[in-house]
Amino acid sequence: MTSLIMNTKDRIVKSSVELVHPSVTPDGATTLSTENLPTNTDYMPEVGNGHIATVIHSDSIFMNGLYNGANFSSHRARISSTCGYSINATTPSELARVYTLDVGRGVFFESYTASGVNITLRTYAHRTLTHVLVTELVMMRDNVSKDVDVTIDLNSGAPSEDIDFISDTPGVIHGQTREAEYPELAPRTDFYMLTSASLQGKIVMSPGVQKETYLGLTVIDVNKETVTAAYALAVAAFQENHLLRDHIEEWNTMWNRSSIDVEGDLNISKINYACLYYILSSLPWVPNNKDWPFIGLSPGGLAHGEQDKDYLGHIFWDQDIWMFPPIALLYPDLGRLIVETRTRTLAAAKILARESGFDGARYPWESAFTGLETCPAKPYPEFEIHINGDVSLMVRQYWQLTHDHDLMVNGSAAEIVWETAKFWSSRVTYDKGKDVYRILGVMPPDEYHFPVNDSVFTNSIARINLNFANDLKQTFGLPENTTWSNISNKLHIPYDVIMDYHPEFEGFSSHQDRTKQADVALLGYPLMVVMNESTRANDLTIYETTTPISYAPAMTWGIFLLGWLDLGNETKAAELFIRSILNVQQPFYVWSENSNGDGAVNFHTGMGGYLQSVLFGYGGIRLYDDSMHFNPKLINGTTKISFKGINYRQCTLDLKYTIDQLNLTLTSVNPSSAGLEVMFQESDQWQKMTVGQNIERKRQSFQIRSIQ
Repeated sequence: MTSLIMNTKDRIVKSSVELVHPSVTPDGATTLSTENLPTNTDYMPEVGNGHIATVIHSDSIFMNGLYNGANFSSHRARISSTCGYSINATTPSELARVYTLDVGRGVFFESYTASGVNITLRTYAHRTLTHVLVTELVMMRDNVSKDVDVTIDLNSGAPSEDIDFISDTPGVIHGQTREAEYPELAPRTDFYMLTSASLQGKIVMSPGVQKETYLGLTVIDVNKETVTAAYALAVAAFQENHLLRDHIEEWNTMWNRSSIDVEGDLNISKINYACLYYILSSLPWVPNNKDWPFIGLSPGGLAHGEQDKDYLGHIFWDQDIWMFPPIALLYPDLGRLIVETRTRTLAAAKILARESGFDGARYPWESAFTGLETCPAKPYPEFEIHINGDVSLMVRQYWQLTHDHDLMVNGSAAEIVWETAKFWSSRVTYDKGKDVYRILGVMPPDEYHFPVNDSVFTNSIARINLNFANDLKQTFGLPENTTWSNISNKLHIPYDVIMDYHPEFEGFSSHQDRTKQADVALLGYPLMVVMNESTRANDLTIYETTTPISYAPAMTWGIFLLGWLDLGNETKAAELFIRSILNVQQPFYVWSENSNGDGAVNFHTGMGGYLQSVLFGYGGIRLYDDSMHFNPKLINGTTKISFKGINYRQCTLDLKYTIDQLNLTLTSVNPSSAGLEVMFQESDQWQKMTVGQNIERKRQSFQIRSIQ
């Protein structure tokens, strides 16, 4: 059979209600409420936990790693929803309706209230029982004589075209994807589902009770025993009145670790929390399961990516360049998970390099389950080879942030850097007449132009890759690779002396060519290429004029504003900040890829770029090999910014600042760390930081480093 059939008998019910547990987050910034749902269903929010996810009221569920389709047709395999519930009608009928996405608690509420009656549908992807999607129908009345009932709709959509379902042991459904991505590397995927009795239809409150809760469960995993065990645990927690509490407490644990709070502009505070919520909802919060590892962050997150939509759930540079930096800074264990998505596929990258005639490892432009190329459009995988440098840069940033020797050595992260360096050394072309190395026939991040020669971004990130490869060799006591050094020293970086700017590629015309998105602007950050301030200002000015405002992807303007902040132009940065949040769609703060509402949703790439503009832009955070620098500034219209749980070398710190003052507190030091020391701009002395000590200064730039 190819469809799921749910029965409505034997519903799970209890004559009590588990109250909503408090959140540690500010409710005003984390409860996104509306009386009316968006007319465009693309702007509906999602719930997820890194293993499974769904868009509220949608007809689809997606699971990490579950893809269907051969090679370039691979996409997230759609599971027909068994939890896409919504309330169609109620008795009494004249009830006030409110929809709320509570990003602090990770729950979507659909509530109907009147005097003495409350009906609420609660939907969440459980954060401790991570194989479980939960729906709870809560009904309360102050008088048992009142008639209360509700009619529930279920949007399961058409049968899935990606999966065949067959019966297994009683109650358990066995699913199998229809087509393997690359069968020579991995077969079709088998998985299992167990669902409770459906909540669909009319449900009448039982006689003589004032409170009643019905439970809907969907449990999914590749291991049947895991599914049945998780189902039993969820039912027990429901009956014992701690199913919701356990979930909320896990979210509280994450928010207690790290968060971004602003005062003075509630909208910005909501954007910050919503961005973190959506990205965190696509990430598992536990170490990798070797039997079913985390595949990676796709542009639309885990709740999007079905066939022909939202980049099919593929992994791009979006993960490495845009989403990784803010997550790793706040949650380095999740940063490690993201890096491990690339160590997992290193063998596939070596295959791709070999098959395309080059040495080392060549990461595909788009990948899914196997790690081989899955991009459905021909020019991108052939030309957009900067992905190799993007992956290596992510490893470099993680190393600067954590000095995680275990992942670098035992986890193959260093091997990624060395193997991608081998690729570059075989991909360059030597120009004997000019005594330079060139990289010919590429597509830069600006995908409007291809194939071009000597993309300044591609060549710059390749140079960083080569240099980092030798830095790691020195770190681990290995001899320098002189070929890499020679190529790096002679790699051509386009620069126009007359106009004092970086042409995007050889032959680029700033007067005629149009650009898709941030490209050359990325040289200043995150590549941190050394250049004159005048050059950077010209790069920012020229490429802002060549990039269309309406169609530039969401992360574009955050990079431009970050550049202007580095140059001290806070007025221009404020203008671009407003432009950077035009992609936020009300009422649930879902991001569209383009500011006109077009493109992929819910665009996690844009959220990652936005969070970088807040942390690395207005926080002024920069990672170097031996230190982390800060240059804090206020977002226009705000009065205070607080970064809780910034991580550096196994230590955490909190930074709070206003227009005049800053407060810096070291909050934890791992026993294996010597701790941190700080040096402020007004001093040339390093000061040891003590856990719990609140250091107050006037607002200024400062540095931290591990105690020497």
